[in-house]
Amino acid sequence: MKQAFLLSFSTLCFLGAVAQKNSPEKTFNIKIDGTIRNFSGKTIYFHHRWNDAEIIDSCKVNGSKFSMSFKSVDPNLFWISLVKVPQQPNENIFFFADKTPLKADLIGDSIAYSKITGGQAQLDYLEYRAFINGLVGVQQKLQADYNVAIQNNDVNTQNAIQAEYQNLNSQYVTGLKSFMKSHATSPVSAYILCNDFSAAGVPMPDVIEAEALIDNSLANTSFMKQVKKRINDSRGTTIGFTATNFSQNAPDGKAISLTDFRGKYVLIDFWASWCKPCRMENPNVVAAYNRYKDKGFTVLGVSFDSNRDPWLAAIQQDNLTWTHVSDLKGWGNEVGKIYGVASIPQNYLIDKEGKILAKDLRGAALEEKLAELIK
Repeated sequence: MKQAFLLSFSTLCFLGAVAQKNSPEKTFNIKIDGTIRNFSGKTIYFHHRWNDAEIIDSCKVNGSKFSMSFKSVDPNLFWISLVKVPQQPNENIFFFADKTPLKADLIGDSIAYSKITGGQAQLDYLEYRAFINGLVGVQQKLQADYNVAIQNNDVNTQNAIQAEYQNLNSQYVTGLKSFMKSHATSPVSAYILCNDFSAAGVPMPDVIEAEALIDNSLANTSFMKQVKKRINDSRGTTIGFTATNFSQNAPDGKAISLTDFRGKYVLIDFWASWCKPCRMENPNVVAAYNRYKDKGFTVLGVSFDSNRDPWLAAIQQDNLTWTHVSDLKGWGNEVGKIYGVASIPQNYLIDKEGKILAKDLRGAALEEKLAELIK
């Protein structure tokens, strides 16, 4: 069962770039001059995120003109609003600022349709947004068609639209990679990698592949530092690397750690009592466990349940006689966060030294893999 995965452009996500707090930062000045119609004497607001905090500056409109300057560590995404706390994306206009002065032509009663021009970073950002907006239009039509199919109980059309939607996700990732390849030195590419590729539904191999497209001249930007940290942190959930250790409580309250099972092959099995695909997969895991439990194999079940009783009942009903843990936080399960679990069932097969051998072994695949390993 999958968590809802929407393309990251469907809701605007402002990811704060992480700066190095222990060393002085060099800054540059961003300057924006402009005009705004239908807003004389009022206040406009400038927003961006830095060090995980939203920063808001403001200025008064003098007649139809305004001027604003502020400092930044790296080229970054900013947005202007006509109210201090905008509630909807269309209450903002976004721009990407570098060292080149910017010009704004704003419309006070329709800011989302205003215009901001500036340096190469802003040109790159507008190109990126045009690509995103094109996919948004397709996405919206698919959603409307899907709603109609639901009303008509047209299952075939629903399935076809779901397939198209998955293809749209592929177009999204492929299109962004193409943009980054052709804009390898643009800070907008670093922003895209840090922001768009942070979605749980984007596989880590895609993130690693995209990171290699970015020019080394951007390596010290805060966006790229954050991406590199995420990639490094992911090594513990990647095949071929040692699995990230974790500890969570069993039903009796005892803390169980992954490292407790060193010396055995371990299947980390993410599941939940309410997940029908998980319950359907359980007999396959039971069969593999019963066949190899006396030959150095075990299972560690990590439940995405939020209620204790259904969790324990499902363990008994499905004869899941291995070790189980959960923090009863549902989709907020802390181990699930560590491993980036966006859908269940999901599993990782770990070797005797703790290295990840395989992922998502379903059906007969688990027993087949164990047969290769355990002679």
